[in-house]
Amino acid sequence: MKKRWLFPNKNIEELKKDKRLTGVSDITLKVLVNRGYDTPEKIESFLFGTLENLHDTRLMQDAQKAIDILKHSIKNGEQMVVYGDYDSDGVNSTVVMTDLLRKAGGNVGFYTNNRFTQGYGMMPSGVDELLKLYPDTKLIITVDNGIMAFEGVDYAKNLGLKVIVTDHHEQGDTIPNADAVVDPKRKDDEYPFKGLCGAGVAFKLMLLLFWEMELPLETVYDTLDIVAVATVGDIVPLVDENRVMVQKGLELVRKEKRTLYKIFREVTGVKEVNAHYTFGFIYVPMLNAIGRLDGDPRRAIEMFFGEDEELMRETITYLKGINDERKKMTEQQCERAEEMLREKGIKNVLVVYDESFHEGIVGLIAGRLKEKYNRPTFVFTKTESGLLKGSARSIDGFHLKKSFEELEAYIVGGGGHAKAAGLSIEEHMVEPFEQAMNELADKWLTEEDYIKKFHIDATIDANNVTIDIVDELKELEPYGESFPKPILVMDNFQAKKPFYMGEQKNHVKLIGDFISLIMWRQAERYRAKGEPLSVRAIGYPELNVYNNRVSLQFTVDGDNYIDATKY
Repeated sequence: MKKRWLFPNKNIEELKKDKRLTGVSDITLKVLVNRGYDTPEKIESFLFGTLENLHDTRLMQDAQKAIDILKHSIKNGEQMVVYGDYDSDGVNSTVVMTDLLRKAGGNVGFYTNNRFTQGYGMMPSGVDELLKLYPDTKLIITVDNGIMAFEGVDYAKNLGLKVIVTDHHEQGDTIPNADAVVDPKRKDDEYPFKGLCGAGVAFKLMLLLFWEMELPLETVYDTLDIVAVATVGDIVPLVDENRVMVQKGLELVRKEKRTLYKIFREVTGVKEVNAHYTFGFIYVPMLNAIGRLDGDPRRAIEMFFGEDEELMRETITYLKGINDERKKMTEQQCERAEEMLREKGIKNVLVVYDESFHEGIVGLIAGRLKEKYNRPTFVFTKTESGLLKGSARSIDGFHLKKSFEELEAYIVGGGGHAKAAGLSIEEHMVEPFEQAMNELADKWLTEEDYIKKFHIDATIDANNVTIDIVDELKELEPYGESFPKPILVMDNFQAKKPFYMGEQKNHVKLIGDFISLIMWRQAERYRAKGEPLSVRAIGYPELNVYNNRVSLQFTVDGDNYIDATKY
């Protein structure tokens, strides 16, 4: 994969004169300016946003209509059922909606599809199963799904049920025939922020409900810990009101007001809770794993409503175990996918099919391959129905949902976002599908699009850097989609000799005068480059605590380092 480092050329000197930015560090200003936050107003809003900055839910199309239906159902004691999805966002949004409707006085149950027997989204079979559990149901409220549930909504309506759809996915040509459809991505929606996840939409709707019913808004704000985990986990933009909600939610998780997060921390051995790593790489994969491997996330949802700490611990331990199993399976199946690609050759669009792939893991394989090769990637497995079920991940310039519309003749069904989507095709269509997708990529993409670009946020000097930089960069947290961890270049680094670490000696540590460089799993590449001691690298500064001593280290991003003596 070709790479390119792109350096910024913007100046922060004028901004430093503004009194509103007094106390904001140079490194923070550099990162923000280079990411488009180039006025005092934009920077102030980004760094110091509060819950008062959240947008008015009433700006969402059908939000008021949904609230009126909910108030009527609560007042009349009607049975309501929240219809959720089986991933982390689905679990969390189901919990938020169910919990808050109950606290508003509603008679509320919840239901989710089984990933393997039913698949994604509200559907007739799901409505039938739901009615077996809750035969008196009068109202269904979807969360994190429903915008494409035309058949399921019509089926429920024909049975005399009311349906409120709350979702955050892209709509198709039309919207379902529900009593209310609340989705900021509706084509006729004027809500100012389109980046909410399913739990975010549920939270905003409940905020309006509690306000109209004159119930304490603090009850709704107390669910921000759940919303924060969902927001990070669903890889939606961590800007605008998402940033505020994740910041406030992170505070609640750290305070462990909800016992559940105390047990999460204890079972996983987490030392410091943050959004990017703790949520994104520990808690969310555990919540996703039960849906990926078991198919049914009910056990994960129910633990949020229980009070038995031992039962919570048992469930979270189970989630950790099933996620560990998922990790091993992912590694094995990624190796198999890589082997297949080596055999068939790397094309501009990667399409891999193996009936041994686990249905719940194809998305993870697609993500790994996309990151490694920087190409749109489709990974398929075979289902019991005989259809191939796939997951796709993409790069800038290749919009997955639009590609499905362009090539609908090759696809049985599909949906999702620009860069992440799911689809089904018939087995005999694999090769025609691959060829058609590659032809589409030839129209939409150029050679430039396949080059992995690193937009450098700032350059730091190894001779002048201090331990304070770690605290200064914390001003920018939380990191995530659309606001990733800053990409920094370390200049003027000089070491005396390399140290090889780990049981297999596959990690490299270079010790400098003020800071050390850590290169994980790069020993072989480093030796091949001649073991340079003068290195220029992309990475991020962190604190290393060992034997009660604190030192500064720069963790290098993969193999993104060069021998500085040659340049």
